[in-house]
Amino acid sequence: MAGTPKIFRGSEIRMMLAGVIIAGGNASRMDNAEKPLALLRGRPLVDYVVERTRPQVNALALNVKEEVGALYRETAARGLPLLVDRFGGEVGPLGGVLAGLEWATACGHDWLATFPADTPFLPHDLVAKLATRAHAGVPAVATTENRVQGVCALWPVGCLAALEDGIETGRYRSLWWTLGELGAERCHFEESGAFFNVNTKDELAEAEMIVREAEGCG
Repeated sequence: MAGTPKIFRGSEIRMMLAGVIIAGGNASRMDNAEKPLALLRGRPLVDYVVERTRPQVNALALNVKEEVGALYRETAARGLPLLVDRFGGEVGPLGGVLAGLEWATACGHDWLATFPADTPFLPHDLVAKLATRAHAGVPAVATTENRVQGVCALWPVGCLAALEDGIETGRYRSLWWTLGELGAERCHFEESGAFFNVNTKDELAEAEMIVREAEGCG
């Protein structure tokens, strides 16, 4: 992205940040439709995530399944690099994280922020807060109450080789377990509602009400 580079000071480092929105999963509870493209107040769900996260990083990309890439190019992802998970979605969001780390490394960034594509109300300061918990070589992950928000994390590009090896050997399958193995620092957020994610049609309707209230529509 053009503009003034965002350089955050973490606990031990200065960081140049890239970000990736991970949209490569399957929406089994949404009739297997492409969930991030579901309409929320007339806009694709992923559009809200782009709007929330783009200002927080220097460069933003979108991880999608290869076969649906054209659908995203016509919507919110217009102008964003599309990254394909080389494992075809078989390793869950870890494949998107790996694709993001490869892209960030190639672009000369030191850190990668990851975001879920179905969470439209993410904190505007998500990355800045995660950066305060970052240490050289160690990821930082958001937590709320007793839950780890695993996709909302900050990864040093130095994790790339270990993550790639762990996925290829089958050692790394769970995102949450992988973060624990890598010694991820936890960053607590009080506003649990900011991590509301849409997995069902009922939750999409709930998100609709939240947006309507925020717009003053009642």
